[in-house]
Amino acid sequence: MRRKVFSHQKDSLESFTDTDAVIIMLSDFDEYKEELVKQRQNGQLTVGAFQNKSSAINVFIEYLLKTKNPEQTTNGEIKITARDVYVAFNEYIKERRPARHTLQTYLYYTRKALEHILLKKYNLLLSKTLGIEVFDIDFYLTQLSKSTLRSKGSQLKAFKKKEESKVISDERVKDALKWLAILRQERDSMAVEKLRLATLIVLLTGARGTEVNDLQFEVRVNEEVLKQIDLRKGIIYFHRKKLKADDDKNFTPVFIHPLLIEELKIFKKKHILDPTQPIFGYYSLDKTFKNFYTPNRAFKKRTQLENLYRKYEWLRNYEPQKPIITVKMFRKYFDSYLQDKIFELTGERTVTTLFGKGLEALDKMRRYKNYLLGRAEGVDFLHYISITEDKRYSSKLKKLNKMLIDGLIDKLMPELLYVLSEETRTKILSNNSEVWKFSESLSDSPLYSHYG
Repeated sequence: MRRKVFSHQKDSLESFTDTDAVIIMLSDFDEYKEELVKQRQNGQLTVGAFQNKSSAINVFIEYLLKTKNPEQTTNGEIKITARDVYVAFNEYIKERRPARHTLQTYLYYTRKALEHILLKKYNLLLSKTLGIEVFDIDFYLTQLSKSTLRSKGSQLKAFKKKEESKVISDERVKDALKWLAILRQERDSMAVEKLRLATLIVLLTGARGTEVNDLQFEVRVNEEVLKQIDLRKGIIYFHRKKLKADDDKNFTPVFIHPLLIEELKIFKKKHILDPTQPIFGYYSLDKTFKNFYTPNRAFKKRTQLENLYRKYEWLRNYEPQKPIITVKMFRKYFDSYLQDKIFELTGERTVTTLFGKGLEALDKMRRYKNYLLGRAEGVDFLHYISITEDKRYSSKLKKLNKMLIDGLIDKLMPELLYVLSEETRTKILSNNSEVWKFSESLSDSPLYSHYG
């Protein structure tokens, strides 16, 4: 097959024709994604590489199918031309307005995916069929620049929408916990049990979805076994690729609350056969949350969904096709809570011992908050301090973290109680446990006695 030599006018649709094409099966893309999952599970792909490759192929398929004629995708086959690729990515740019780096990443990994599929399944070279020029970001720069040109009104609207999204209320988080309790009752399964643990980790640590999805109880290095979750010390070592390129600088040890330690112990005892395997291993934790926390995705039977909306008045505040909450919303809520709690605790002895007093303490507490959330500013702040090995800091920071999360748990009771394991709930209701004790204002509440 003779391949077209493209002109240098890289921003024109006329640069591409339908002359050169390949016909492949749509199932080839599914097989490719399954290969990625296996590579991730076997440790051949980092979380970041897995996410990039998966997202790239998902975006390409979504916009390819959106822009193709229906008759071109019959019998599970699809004809793909260079023009199709160009049109699909231009549509993606119009709708999503990605950053240049994101587009470049998606173009690159889509090209690599098609090269792999064509060579493995059909013994064809991409360079001899579609060509590789259509995956050059220079062809898309004009459209990419147009996507950033918006009127002042549309910019203001987008800004206000973003500002509104930063505020996640206590009520919304409590409603999300109520929804999780419904899922446990109506769809009790291992998938929901994993979702429950993932929710508790995100809620009580503020970690990103990729960081939680990456968790293992133990990590094997040659003959040595290291703990990523140290239940005896009460520490999670979050693997945070966003921090540093250096391998030894992208782990953040965080002291976790006794309640979360208890839940992790119970989950490990009941469900973990091999502690060196990923606890969750989701394709994407963020997408899993969206699927479970979006009512019409969690309950596909219309009658069942309608019954739930009739039964629970609070549920009517949420549209069935939109998520009640997401991983990012949980993270924003945790961030806002810590920011507010900082002002309350600046006079506490533990805080003054660690961070001083007044404005200095506020600034250092803010930077410590960023440390907990895995941001570069916070990690740099504690660059020369070992919070796990230096006893001058470790005991005090452990106590501080418990004080911070105690207040969060207080705010979310009794709804949080609904989604705890039976063992943890029993300990809490006895009110004689180090897991968590009722505050004075809550201990006499009839809401709690109802669950006794």
